[in-house]
Amino acid sequence: MNPVPVHIDGEICKGCGLCVFYCPRDVLEIGDAMNRKGFTICSVVRPEDCTECKLCEMNCPDLAICVDEEEKSSA
Repeated sequence: MNPVPVHIDGEICKGCGLCVFYCPRDVLEIGDAMNRKGFTICSVVRPEDCTECKLCEMNCPDLAICVDEEEKSSA
């Protein structure tokens, strides 16, 4: 099984941590990288554990995260 492509737009992410909180499989973490606005952004650390529940995507207040199911099936 190929990892689900979880995409985080680092320029939109403000590092609020809601995606990390809601992910039941600990796929995401607040990383060390910062965007141009000075926010520490989230990163995907365990994409192979993603179950495509999209809780991260649904709870992101800035729409900075996307779980792309089509890329998984074509990979």
